[in-house]
This record gives sequence, structure tokens and C-alpha cells, in this order.
Amino acid sequence: MNQIRLLRSSLIALGLGLATVAPAARAADKPVVVLLNAEPVSMDPMFTQADAHLILTIHETLFRLDNQGKVVPAIAESIKMLDPLTWEIKIRPGLTFHNGEPINADAAVFTFDRAKKLFAEGKGDLTFALGALKYKTMEKVDDLTVKLNMSEPDPVITAHMVNPELSLLPPKYYTENPPEKVAFAPVGAGGYKFVSYKAGQGVVLKAFDKYRLGKPPVDDVIVKAVPEVATRISELKAGSADLMVGVPADLKPSLDKTPGMKVIVAPSYRRLFVAIKQGRHPALADVRVRQAMNHAVNCEEIASALMGGMAKCNIDLINTPYNNPGLKPFAYDPAKAKALLDAAGWVPGKDGIRVKDGVRLALDFDTTNGSYLNDKEIAQVMADSWKAVGIEIKDLRVIDNAINSQMRAKQGAGYRDLMNSSSGPDYTCQGDLLLVQKDSGSNRMSWVDDKFEAMFKAFNQEFDQSKWQKMCWDAEAYVAEQAPVIWMFTEPTLYGVSDRLSYEARPDGRMYLNLVLKGVK
Repeated sequence: MNQIRLLRSSLIALGLGLATVAPAARAADKPVVVLLNAEPVSMDPMFTQADAHLILTIHETLFRLDNQGKVVPAIAESIKMLDPLTWEIKIRPGLTFHNGEPINADAAVFTFDRAKKLFAEGKGDLTFALGALKYKTMEKVDDLTVKLNMSEPDPVITAHMVNPELSLLPPKYYTENPPEKVAFAPVGAGGYKFVSYKAGQGVVLKAFDKYRLGKPPVDDVIVKAVPEVATRISELKAGSADLMVGVPADLKPSLDKTPGMKVIVAPSYRRLFVAIKQGRHPALADVRVRQAMNHAVNCEEIASALMGGMAKCNIDLINTPYNNPGLKPFAYDPAKAKALLDAAGWVPGKDGIRVKDGVRLALDFDTTNGSYLNDKEIAQVMADSWKAVGIEIKDLRVIDNAINSQMRAKQGAGYRDLMNSSSGPDYTCQGDLLLVQKDSGSNRMSWVDDKFEAMFKAFNQEFDQSKWQKMCWDAEAYVAEQAPVIWMFTEPTLYGVSDRLSYEARPDGRMYLNLVLKGVK
């Protein structure tokens, strides 16, 4: 508890210490400067999920999410089910990639074939996309029509085609150039064309005048990596930047008082939790130990102190409106945590750390720093909470964004016993359940449960929507009880925005810049 107060005080002091920076005037014709927390890993959509903000701005998928979170046609004009394993997709006529190559059936087939090939070779970051969209082949019917042949029925197929990893690519450019070039000189079909990139100076983007929705209202954008939150805030206050992500909740009051800027709090579907890796420490295979770890953490105190009261603790496996509103989170109850550990045979040793069959209940915990709001600070508080019930965090390791991205790409390979993590929305219950499905790229815990797998398979192949709610709630309740993760909360999304910028935040926390930048003054 004292540690939370100290962390909160230091965050507030950071905000107050920067409050005196005077904003500089920015002309309307100057580029809009967007600040992110890390340099891009890649701008090839098939090689990273970490750079979705850039990829969704430069590239375009067959279907995508609008600013309200609804799946809408994008490059695709329509889709029709021919039978449960075959879908016909029509492509909009007259579209081109940034380099002038036509967007047609050949481009779609090339893209889906490339994804399949990379996935089969264990390359790229496609475990989530191809775990969700299980297709065999895509074939050309005519210049603007393709057939997608599935390996199993998929009632929510369009929701799985919004994943940025399946952005359509120009065949000639991506065939003639090596992966190391296209990673940092991408060509896509999105609202902004790539111009240049230099580490420390940012990615320079230009509005694409032939974009399918028309030329975006902001001509020039620079997306720059600034790892330190204090520096991002300083640049925003000084007027040298227009938009930043990841404003700490505790700094909102001081930033709201700064002339020339505002803080936007957006609804969010980004769910935060701690992944519990299976196969390393024997204790973690026991549901009682996992439940005890949930009961030992005072989530409400963390949400209040480090999230400014803007996060609500819950079992956030399924996003609204599909989640079961009656499902209650694990209550903070250290006594119950201790009783569960006792029942599992893990009893306190001489130093208070629990032991069973000569094995100490000592775990390794990995955390990022700045990937989520106050992620490192939350990890420190949780480590203290577990120690209080006899679980030792022997090594709390901070890993950087690029390494975390590589681990996530390989279904959590390299993760140790615990890892702070998150899951974005799929906008369907079936998609959200992929977090714990054994073959999914989202399941980085290596958690496998036969009962859940049977429930998921039946649900995922059910076309009768009248059955979906019960199937969803039953699966959600079962997973909640099994506690494959430490349940936390949905992360509040706070953006610092200059007054010259008109901006519309999205609930998925992603910045399709051509959709969210509405103009400059």
C-alpha cells in the first residue's frame, strides 16, 4: 500500500514539474507530429503486431473497423458464403496501391499466399491472424473476385479479416524487394503513403490522394518515437508535437490545465492482465495456485492509485456487449489466497516463502516499461502482494518493446513464469476467446484445457446466432474460474492532443491516422 502511494506521488510530481512549459505556436501548414513510445519493429504488416498504428495507416485490409468499432468493407466490396467452407469476395474497382499497382484479385491472392507461406516457415508475426482466420487457399475467380477456401467453418469471418497482418500488398513491389527493405520502406493502400524513416527523427507520411475514402484532411504527418513519457509530455506542452499516446492517468489533472492542449479519455477495449506461463514452474499448473495469485492482488487499489480511478477491475476476457455482466472478479482476499496455497500443498518455509517437495514457490516476472500505462510500477506492486502470501518474485525483469514483440510473435516463446500482457478486441465473443484457445497466437500462456477446447470448437462453428450468448457466457465463466491469467482491468486510453488538432479517438486504442485525424487549425 505504501509503495502504491509513493509511486502515485512520483507520477503526480512528474506532471506538476512539467506544467510550466510554455506552448509554442504551430502553423496550420506544419506537419502533424504524433509521438509513440517506441521505434517501429517493422512496417511490413506480416512481421509485427507491435506497430499497428503505423501499419493501419499505411496499409489497408479487405475489411476493417470503423471509429465506432463496427466491421465494415474496406478494399472488399462484398462477401457471400457459397457454403460453410467457401466464401466469395468482391473487390472494389478502380483502387490502386501507393506505387500505382492495381488492387485486384491477383494482389489479394498474392497477399494470402504470402501469409500462408511465411506462417508455414515459422517467419513473421502471423500466429494470431492465421490462428483466427483458418483458411486453406485463396483463388482468383476474375479480376475483381476471389474465393476463400476455409479449413473449418467461420461464422465471424469478416471480424477475422480486419487483422492488420492481412493487409493487401502490391505483388510486384513485395516480390522484387527483399524483406529487410520493405520492412522500412513499405508500400500499401492506406490513407497515408510512406515517405521516409530515420530512427530518432520519425516516420514521414504523406496523404494519399487516391485513397478509397478520398484524400485524408491532414496532408503531412510525422510519427516519432519518444520512449520517455516525461519527454513526450514536455514536447506536447512545448508545442513541438500534436498528439501523444499513453498519458498516465494521474497526470491528467495537471495536463488539463496546460494552455494549448487537452487530454482525451477514450473508451477502451484493451484488456490488461498478467500471463501465467505453463510448463516452467510446477505450481502454476494447479488452478488453486492461480486462483490464489488472483486473490492476493488488490486490483481495486492499483486501479485507484495508478489508473486515476478510470479503470474497473473485472474478468475482462470478453469485451462488451458480449460479456456476462454478472461475472465477478476475484476479490482481494489474502487469507483466502493463503488457504488455497495451503490446500495445494505449498506451505511456508522458514523465510516465509512457500515450499512443496523441496521446490520453492519462486517465480520470474517479466514486464515492459511504457507499453501499457504504469506497467512497470504495477508489476512492482504485484510482486509485493504475492510475497505477502508466500510467493517470491525472484527476478523482476524489464524487457524492451522489440524483444517483447518477438516473444509475442512466437506464441510467448521466451516468456518466463509471469508476463504483463494485453489483448485487444476482436469485436466478437469467438474472437475474444482466442486469448486462451490452444492454437491461437494470443494464447501466450501455453494454457491448454480439454473442456474449454470442446466448448470453443462447438461455439466457433455455430451459425445459429440465437445460441451464441449462452455459449459465450458458459465459456467465459469456465475460463474465469480456471484463472489462466491474473485478471486486471480494461486499460483507460488517454491521449494528449494539441488544440490545433481535431481528433476522434477509437475504442480499440488504434490510430488509423486517416480516420482519426479530422483536420488542423
